[in-house]
Formats: sequence, C-alpha cells, structure tokens
Amino acid sequence: MPITLHADELAQTLERAYVLAIGKQALPAVWITRAEQLADSPSVAFIAAVGSVLLAKATDPNVDALVIQTREGSAGAFNLRAAATALGAKKRAFGYDIGSSSDRDPINHGTLVGSARWDVALDRIRDDHKPFFQLILTWLVEVNRMDKNAATEALAAYLRVRRAIVTGTAAAQIPATLTNVPTLPDLIGVLDGFVGADPEGGARGMALVAAAYRASGFEAVLPSRNDPRRIDIAIKRDGAVVIGAEVKQVDTLAADAADAGASRALLAVLRPGNLVDFDRTAVIRRAEKDHAVVLRVAHGSRELIHEALVTSTTGLTDFCAALPRLFAEALRDIRVSEQTIETWAAIASRWQ
Repeated sequence: MPITLHADELAQTLERAYVLAIGKQALPAVWITRAEQLADSPSVAFIAAVGSVLLAKATDPNVDALVIQTREGSAGAFNLRAAATALGAKKRAFGYDIGSSSDRDPINHGTLVGSARWDVALDRIRDDHKPFFQLILTWLVEVNRMDKNAATEALAAYLRVRRAIVTGTAAAQIPATLTNVPTLPDLIGVLDGFVGADPEGGARGMALVAAAYRASGFEAVLPSRNDPRRIDIAIKRDGAVVIGAEVKQVDTLAADAADAGASRALLAVLRPGNLVDFDRTAVIRRAEKDHAVVLRVAHGSRELIHEALVTSTTGLTDFCAALPRLFAEALRDIRVSEQTIETWAAIASRWQ
C-alpha cells in the first residue's frame, strides 16, 4: 500500500534538518558536494526534486526514493509533489533556495511529474538534460539505503548549501509598502527605462509582468531562465491559471504572436522591443478564431500596467506602493544578477 506523507510530519522533519543546517556540526561531505553540483543542473525542477526526495526519506525511511507518484503502486510508493510542496512552503521563512520560483508546485516539470518513477522518466528526458539526470539517479540509489538519521543529515547538507547561495538580498532594502508612494506616471517612466536599458535576455521584462500581476493580487509563476515552455508566465488565482503571458523584448511581428496555451492570453512587448508590421485587430481575431483564445496585446510598460490594474480590485495607491518591492523580488526569482537588483533598489530609494 502506498505511503502517505502528512504535511505536519514533513514540516517537523524539515524543521529538524534546518536546525542542523544552521548549526556548527559537520554534515556529510558527499551531500555538501552534491548540493553544490545542483548549481549546474539544466533544470531548476531537478534542484527542488532532489531536496524533496531527501525530505520524504527523512520523514519516512520506507519510501522508495526512485518513485515519483503513488500510482507506481509498490510498497514504497509516495507522492513526491507532497514533499516538494512542504519544501517550497518554508523556503522564504528558512531562507533557502530550491531553484524553482514556485512555492506551491516547485517540481512542475512535465516529463518528471508525468512519470511514475525517476528511472522511467529517464527515457523521456531531453537529451541535453540526460547526463545530469543520470547523475541524480545514482544519488537516489544511495538514498534508498539511508535510514531516517542519515537522510535528515543529507537534507541538512542540502539546506546549508542552498541557504548559502540565496541571492536577491538587496530586494529587502525596498520596503514592502512604500510610504512615499510614487505617482503612476513616475513609476511607469522609471520602470520603462530600467527594463529597456538591459533586457538581460528578457528576464527584466518577465519580472515586470510577474510583479505587475502580483501587485494586482494574482500569483505569477516565473520560469527558469531560457526555459522553452509555451507560457512565459502563468498568472494564477486560487491555483488555477487565469492568463498565459508571453513576454518579448525584441521587435515582434504578427507571426510571432503564438498560441499561449491558455484561453486568456497576454502578449507583452516591452522596450527595447517594438511591434513591427503588427495589425493588432487581425492578430486578436486570429487568436480568437484559430485558438479560441481571448488575446490582449500590451505594447510598453504603460499598457502592461494598465492591463494588470484593470483586472484587479487593488487600489491604485496600494498598487504603486507595492510594485517596486515586488519587482525586486521577481528579479530575484528569475535569477538576474545581484548587481541588477542592487541597481533597482538604488533607483527605488528615491521613493523612500
């Protein structure tokens, strides 16, 4: 019969490992090294998944570390996503990084969570991800030989390393709610200039879209850098995707407006990108006719922020007071350099 990992037991195990992680005692050197190797993972989902396996094993040593879903059916079967949710829930409070920006679903990797076991998933993993995935498989075989204490120490080693690499501390320099609230025109002008000055491969634009919708009361899930998924940003309410957002900071033709994979979609084209030979009406009609998608097109930071505001009941003053800090946090989530976040924090200091 499959094993059920209860949220309270997972939380208690995580707390015990955290206490070890912040303590002075030596932790298994091999797991310190492995946690450091995760920095080279081709997918952030793998980083979260390894920590989740260790948390599951430390909670109940009877779990089979190679299992992903309870439908696998063996005596050691369990739901890896339950452990991942518990790991994600404490990442901000305990100050560790798990790769994924999502708290609720850190291992939302289609191939991984669509398989019942890690070794079965190997056949479906992208070729460029397979070498690292195979390395993880060798770790999991060893995890299966661990008892509760050994797994807890391995988890503590993982947490110690992942705490040390947390970036974005400059985001905390910006108050969660500004008292000297910027006007909307001032805020838009500053954001537009900052985002367009150096797109960083589109990361700044994606961070702005996420921050605008977070300020409007939504959950906005950012991908890892250069993730080839169809939806750049999944904008959610109560865990369900409401809007699929695609973000571009390059010149965009009508043919570039792809199906976002959601019934409501946003195409945000931000500086330095422009709409080129782009008939908005025709593109919107095509999305409606060919894909049954309601598409909104936002050209520039002003139109983007207006789109976010009209979907929300958040007051304008509250929105403007919260957006600078939320933008800094989104920059951190998408893993821009600490220097970029520090630059934004310095710019935002004009409103403190």
